[in-house]
Parts: sequence; C-alpha cells; structure tokens
Amino acid sequence: MLRQCLKSIVSCVSLMLALVSCAKYYKIDGVVETQGYEGRELSLIEFQPYRITKLDSCKVTEGHFRMKGQIDSTRLVFLCKDGRPVTPVYMEPGHVTILLQPTEMTVSGTRQNDLFYSFLKEKIAIDNRYEDLSQQSVRMSRRRMDPRKIELIQDSLRIIVDECENMICSFMAENYNEPAAVGVFIMLSSSPSNEISPLLRRILDAAPDDFLSQSYVDGYIHRMGYARN
Repeated sequence: MLRQCLKSIVSCVSLMLALVSCAKYYKIDGVVETQGYEGRELSLIEFQPYRITKLDSCKVTEGHFRMKGQIDSTRLVFLCKDGRPVTPVYMEPGHVTILLQPTEMTVSGTRQNDLFYSFLKEKIAIDNRYEDLSQQSVRMSRRRMDPRKIELIQDSLRIIVDECENMICSFMAENYNEPAAVGVFIMLSSSPSNEISPLLRRILDAAPDDFLSQSYVDGYIHRMGYARN
C-alpha cells in the first residue's frame, strides 16, 4: 500500500512538473523617455467587440516599468496609459522591450512585435517622405511657381503612393500566416468607410483562406460585403 501511494505521489509530481515546463511566460521591460508618465499606471488592455479586458498593469518608476506573467496564446493588445491606448503590443511568450520616446515608440524582442514594428518603421519612413513632398507642393502652389515643377512633384507623390502600397502588399504576402499581418490589416482598415479601398481589396484578393477566416478579417468581410473576384 505504501509503495502504491509513493508511486501515485511521484506520478502526480511528474505531471505537475511537465505542466509547469510547458507553461509559456512573457516578460516586458519598458523605458520611458518622455514626460507625463512618471508614477502613472500603464496597462496591457485587449479591446474586443463588446468587451475590454485588462491583462496586466504596473506603474512607471524612475522612467522604467516591468510586467511578467503567463500567456496561453498570442494576443494583440494595447499598452495604455490611464486606460488610453499608447501603442500596440503583441503579448506572446518571450522577453519584450518597449521604448517610449517623444518622437518614436518601439516594441521589440519577440517575433510578432519585431515583424509589426519593422513594418511600421518602413511605412512611417515612406509616409514622412510623402508628407515632406506634399508640403513642398503646397508651398510652391501658394507662391504661384512654375506649374510644370508642381506637376513633377505630383508625379513623385504618385510614385511614393505606389511604393507604399507595393511594400504593404509584399509584407502581407510574406506574412499572411503570422498574427502580425492581422494587426497590419486592422490598422489599414481602421478608418470609417462604407467601401473597401483598392489596397484592402488587393490584400483580400491575394489572401489565403486561413487569413480570411481570422476573427477580425472575417467580421470585416461580412460587414463590407466583400466577395473574392
């Protein structure tokens, strides 16, 4: 009887150890280099239709914040300050580094965050080029400068738009099977509209069925009445 009890205890302990070893954990280290955060609460909040869930929180102390815990699946959440979104974060197993600066916010260290923020960095660079050239065009128009020069700038703006759309479609084509692609799609489709833009239609037309079946994408498709050509 004693031997059987010992065997049962050993089996239970082994099972517990196996479960612990399979557990997945996240760790977040953050640095804040902008004003207005010291002593304030930062939270990881998941926004879903009809439901908002706070998953973790901490306070900023001497420009740093830390969070850690167990995670059962990859989730797209927002780092929030006093409940207001600051920047998106993928909660997934691993060590995440967050840097909040006056001119830039970056999240890195895990696959989905690295994918999403590398995309974001490239898109912001293209957007900045477009904005600079667009402002130049406005200034030239106000000064009534040579229309031919203004038209050349307009041509350059159209080239930048094409470059941006091609970059986006290339990223999606390479990463349709990654959660980061859904995050990019959410970002691109966030503006209110009753019509699917040519860019979003191009993305959906090329997407595999697994991507189209993702919860947000599927909801968008049905809401907008999309049908693959």
